[in-house]
Amino acid sequence: MICENCHVREAKVHFTKIANGQTGVMHLCQKCAQKIQGFGFGIYPGMVSDFLQALFEAESNKQFVQSENKETEKCPLCGMTLSKIQQHGKIGCSECYNQFEPQLEVLLRKIHGGGFHVGRVPAHGRPELQSRNELQQLRKKLQEAVHSEEFEEAAVLRDRIKELEKTAGGEQDGK
Repeated sequence: MICENCHVREAKVHFTKIANGQTGVMHLCQKCAQKIQGFGFGIYPGMVSDFLQALFEAESNKQFVQSENKETEKCPLCGMTLSKIQQHGKIGCSECYNQFEPQLEVLLRKIHGGGFHVGRVPAHGRPELQSRNELQQLRKKLQEAVHSEEFEEAAVLRDRIKELEKTAGGEQDGK
Protein backbone atom coordinates (compact mmCIF):
# COMPACT_ATOMS: atom_id res chain seq x y z
CA MET A 1 0.00 0.00 0.00
CA ILE A 2 1.35 3.44 -0.96
CA CYS A 3 1.37 6.51 1.29
CA GLU A 4 -1.79 8.58 0.79
CA ASN A 5 0.11 11.81 1.38
CA CYS A 6 3.29 11.65 -0.75
CA HIS A 7 2.26 8.77 -3.05
CA VAL A 8 5.91 7.63 -3.14
CA ARG A 9 6.86 5.48 -0.16
CA GLU A 10 5.19 2.41 1.29
CA ALA A 11 2.55 3.13 3.97
CA LYS A 12 3.69 1.72 7.29
CA VAL A 13 1.58 3.83 9.66
CA HIS A 14 -2.19 3.50 9.63
CA PHE A 15 -4.30 6.06 11.49
CA THR A 16 -7.93 5.45 12.32
CA LYS A 17 -9.82 8.54 13.42
CA ILE A 18 -13.35 8.34 14.77
CA ALA A 19 -15.19 11.65 14.96
CA ASN A 20 -18.94 12.24 15.27
CA GLY A 21 -19.63 8.56 14.69
CA GLN A 22 -17.73 8.49 11.39
CA THR A 23 -14.54 6.51 10.88
CA GLY A 24 -11.66 7.68 8.72
CA VAL A 25 -8.53 5.68 7.91
CA MET A 26 -5.29 7.21 6.66
CA HIS A 27 -2.31 5.17 5.42
CA LEU A 28 1.03 7.02 5.65
CA CYS A 29 4.74 6.38 5.32
CA GLN A 30 6.85 7.10 8.40
CA LYS A 31 8.14 10.44 7.13
CA CYS A 32 4.68 11.80 6.36
CA ALA A 33 3.29 10.44 9.62
CA GLN A 34 5.96 12.35 11.54
CA LYS A 35 5.06 15.58 9.73
CA ILE A 36 1.29 15.35 10.13
CA GLN A 37 0.05 16.53 13.51
CA GLY A 38 -3.65 16.77 12.60
CA PHE A 39 -4.64 13.74 14.63
CA GLY A 40 -3.79 15.37 17.94
CA PHE A 41 -0.56 13.50 18.59
CA GLY A 42 2.85 13.10 17.06
CA ILE A 43 4.74 10.00 16.06
CA TYR A 44 7.89 9.36 18.05
CA PRO A 45 10.44 6.55 18.18
CA GLY A 46 9.23 3.74 20.38
CA MET A 47 5.59 4.71 20.03
CA VAL A 48 4.55 1.23 18.95
CA SER A 49 6.44 -0.50 21.76
CA ASP A 50 4.98 1.96 24.30
CA PHE A 51 1.51 1.28 22.95
CA LEU A 52 1.96 -2.49 23.10
CA GLN A 53 3.36 -2.30 26.62
CA ALA A 54 0.41 -0.18 27.78
CA LEU A 55 -1.99 -2.57 26.08
CA PHE A 56 -0.34 -5.58 27.74
CA GLU A 57 -0.42 -3.93 31.16
CA ALA A 58 -4.09 -3.01 30.75
CA GLU A 59 -4.95 -6.57 29.70
CA SER A 60 -2.98 -8.13 32.55
CA ASN A 61 -4.61 -5.77 35.07
CA LYS A 62 -8.01 -6.72 33.66
CA GLN A 63 -7.17 -10.43 33.95
CA PHE A 64 -6.01 -10.02 37.55
CA VAL A 65 -9.07 -7.95 38.57
CA GLN A 66 -11.47 -10.39 36.93
CA SER A 67 -9.93 -13.36 38.69
CA GLU A 68 -9.70 -11.43 41.96
CA ASN A 69 -13.50 -11.26 42.05
CA LYS A 70 -13.59 -15.04 42.40
CA GLU A 71 -13.53 -15.21 46.19
CA THR A 72 -14.74 -18.81 46.06
CA GLU A 73 -11.60 -20.07 44.31
CA LYS A 74 -9.33 -21.41 47.06
CA CYS A 75 -6.15 -23.42 47.22
CA PRO A 76 -7.14 -27.04 47.92
CA LEU A 77 -4.19 -27.50 50.28
CA CYS A 78 -4.09 -24.39 52.47
CA GLY A 79 -7.40 -22.64 51.69
CA MET A 80 -5.74 -19.37 50.63
CA THR A 81 -7.68 -17.13 48.21
CA LEU A 82 -6.22 -14.87 45.57
CA SER A 83 -7.43 -11.73 47.35
CA LYS A 84 -5.68 -12.84 50.57
CA ILE A 85 -2.47 -13.39 48.61
CA GLN A 86 -2.74 -9.88 47.21
CA GLN A 87 -3.51 -8.37 50.64
CA HIS A 88 -0.68 -10.10 52.51
CA GLY A 89 1.83 -10.33 49.68
CA LYS A 90 2.60 -13.93 50.62
CA ILE A 91 1.76 -17.24 49.00
CA GLY A 92 0.13 -19.79 51.31
CA CYS A 93 1.88 -22.93 50.07
CA SER A 94 3.52 -24.47 47.01
CA GLU A 95 0.15 -25.66 45.69
CA CYS A 96 -1.00 -22.00 45.47
CA TYR A 97 1.44 -21.55 42.58
CA ASN A 98 -0.38 -24.30 40.66
CA GLN A 99 -3.89 -23.22 41.66
CA PHE A 100 -3.44 -19.52 40.80
CA GLU A 101 -0.76 -19.83 38.11
CA PRO A 102 -2.17 -17.44 35.46
CA GLN A 103 -3.01 -14.72 37.97
CA LEU A 104 0.25 -15.08 39.90
CA GLU A 105 2.28 -14.89 36.71
CA VAL A 106 0.83 -11.43 36.08
CA LEU A 107 1.42 -10.39 39.67
CA LEU A 108 4.99 -11.73 39.80
CA ARG A 109 5.84 -10.03 36.52
CA LYS A 110 4.74 -6.71 38.04
CA ILE A 111 6.54 -7.21 41.34
CA HIS A 112 9.74 -8.94 40.23
CA GLY A 113 9.99 -7.96 36.56
CA GLY A 114 9.76 -11.61 35.51
CA GLY A 115 7.26 -14.42 35.32
CA PHE A 116 8.88 -16.49 38.05
CA HIS A 117 10.14 -15.99 41.57
CA VAL A 118 13.45 -17.36 42.77
CA GLY A 119 13.70 -18.03 46.48
CA ARG A 120 16.69 -18.38 48.77
CA VAL A 121 19.67 -20.52 47.85
CA PRO A 122 21.47 -22.93 50.20
CA ALA A 123 24.88 -21.67 51.38
CA HIS A 124 26.80 -24.32 49.42
CA GLY A 125 25.15 -23.22 46.15
CA ARG A 126 25.63 -19.46 46.52
CA PRO A 127 29.06 -19.01 44.89
CA GLU A 128 28.02 -20.91 41.76
CA LEU A 129 24.73 -19.00 41.55
CA GLN A 130 26.45 -15.67 42.13
CA SER A 131 28.93 -16.28 39.32
CA ARG A 132 26.10 -17.44 37.03
CA ASN A 133 24.09 -14.30 37.86
CA GLU A 134 27.14 -12.12 37.31
CA LEU A 135 27.68 -13.76 33.91
CA GLN A 136 24.06 -13.10 32.96
CA GLN A 137 24.34 -9.46 34.00
CA LEU A 138 27.62 -9.02 32.12
CA ARG A 139 26.16 -10.60 28.97
CA LYS A 140 23.18 -8.26 29.17
CA LYS A 141 25.49 -5.25 29.61
CA LEU A 142 27.56 -6.50 26.67
CA GLN A 143 24.49 -6.63 24.43
CA GLU A 144 23.50 -3.13 25.54
CA ALA A 145 27.01 -1.81 24.92
CA VAL A 146 27.14 -3.31 21.42
CA HIS A 147 23.63 -2.02 20.68
CA SER A 148 24.61 1.51 21.76
CA GLU A 149 27.92 1.16 19.84
CA GLU A 150 30.13 1.52 22.93
CA PHE A 151 32.71 -0.90 21.59
CA GLU A 152 35.49 -0.14 24.09
CA GLU A 153 33.20 -0.98 26.99
CA ALA A 154 31.96 -4.04 25.08
CA ALA A 155 35.53 -5.30 24.71
CA VAL A 156 36.16 -4.93 28.46
CA LEU A 157 32.91 -6.75 29.23
CA ARG A 158 33.74 -9.52 26.73
CA ASP A 159 37.13 -10.07 28.39
CA ARG A 160 35.54 -10.15 31.86
CA ILE A 161 32.98 -12.73 30.63
CA LYS A 162 35.74 -14.92 29.19
CA GLU A 163 37.67 -14.67 32.46
CA LEU A 164 34.62 -15.67 34.53
CA GLU A 165 33.78 -18.54 32.18
CA LYS A 166 37.35 -19.80 32.42
CA THR A 167 37.35 -19.74 36.24
CA ALA A 168 33.87 -21.29 36.41
CA GLY A 169 35.00 -24.06 34.04
CA GLY A 170 38.12 -24.70 36.14
CA GLU A 171 36.07 -24.97 39.34
CA GLN A 172 33.71 -27.46 37.73
CA ASP A 173 36.61 -29.56 36.42
CA GLY A 174 38.27 -29.57 39.85
CA LYS A 175 35.14 -30.87 41.63
